[in-house]
Amino acid sequence: MAGSDASGSDARAGWFAVLAMWTRAFIWSAVIKVISMTLPLLQDQFDTTTWILGWVTSFIGTATGLFDQPVSTNKLISSSTTITSRLMGRWFRPGYVIMTCGAMIGGSVIMASFANSPAHLACVFILLLGTGFGISSVLIKEAIARCFATNYATATGIARTGDSIGLFVCAPIIQVFIDTYGWRGAMLLVGAISMHLVVCGALMMRAGAPSASRYQKLSANDGISEHPSQLPSRCTSFYKNLLEIFDIRLLSDFRYWSVAIIACCSKFAFHMWLIYFVSQAKSNGFSLQEAATFVTVGGVGGLIAKLVQGFFLDRGVMSSFHLTAIAVAICSASYCATPWLTSYWPMMTSSLLIVTSSGALCCLQDVLSKQVLGVDLLVGAFGWTAFAGAILQFSLGYLPGEGPYKPSEKQLAIKFYSPYIIGYIPPYHS
Repeated sequence: MAGSDASGSDARAGWFAVLAMWTRAFIWSAVIKVISMTLPLLQDQFDTTTWILGWVTSFIGTATGLFDQPVSTNKLISSSTTITSRLMGRWFRPGYVIMTCGAMIGGSVIMASFANSPAHLACVFILLLGTGFGISSVLIKEAIARCFATNYATATGIARTGDSIGLFVCAPIIQVFIDTYGWRGAMLLVGAISMHLVVCGALMMRAGAPSASRYQKLSANDGISEHPSQLPSRCTSFYKNLLEIFDIRLLSDFRYWSVAIIACCSKFAFHMWLIYFVSQAKSNGFSLQEAATFVTVGGVGGLIAKLVQGFFLDRGVMSSFHLTAIAVAICSASYCATPWLTSYWPMMTSSLLIVTSSGALCCLQDVLSKQVLGVDLLVGAFGWTAFAGAILQFSLGYLPGEGPYKPSEKQLAIKFYSPYIIGYIPPYHS
């Protein structure tokens, strides 16, 4: 399904990139679910409140965005220059970077199993877990976009099924882990599973996954300047090159923001749903096993949605704009209805619609980015979008879990972040 002009090596690299993206998405679901399902246990273990643990968990998404794209200072790591995905892709081959990220992700979850306080979890999530997820995400998505000149939506849909299968498989398995080995043993086992991303990076490295060139060819008349007084012009040239490397121009591009706003809002809402859904379901009167069943069924819907959207877009059945509008409307309505649902089947239906719509949206974000901006700007677009999402998640990630789960508060919590999505349908047609 790679481009028709691609060689056998490029096609093989493309499918290895799809495998790496699938594995990363599966690991992401496993990590988020083991944290969300152990949230009540961690609250008792550390003698703390739900909103503090939820905020600590949101550090994963915050660090993911901060290490996707450059920022000189931030509230978490002051006076330090962050590692960027674009520079990592230029300095090293993507396979090496993804292998390192896999080791960081697996090691961080294993280290979290030995935590004795929320501060320990926060340190591990910021320095290792979020960083590994953030850098690997951008580099893998860029590799897929470069390898698949055609059928990109289908390739993205297949790669994104990892988190849907993760929701389907991980929820009951992690419940068994918790019942058998406790929360520490469950995190230890999930950390071991996360090490599989290292193997995917090795496969990409062997296949030679494409990336932006690190070097530029010099023209014949380039050489050492005979006029030392040209230092100011060289500084200006360095400044312009720095802006180009980090794709700063995207921040003033309306096309970028038309895609980034809906991506940030939908991702934030779904991550908050993943983190707080188990606690919310328990407050609605459901058991932990029933909550796991809701998530499992939702994972099936998300899996189907990711495959179907690729068929619709690549075969021209529906445009990406219309499909995005439908998914956003269904997802927002389901978020708003969830706090009032106390019966089994309505709650099951709400979970199914949320995960199904979110599954389609996560693929449509990548497709829209490539259609609107082109493949050469994808690294910067993905990075800056993740950075903006990180600021949103760090600033507001504690709100859905603030305070005890009383009916009025939980209704306000869910309604707070869900309607933001529906007002940001970009005003263009693809």
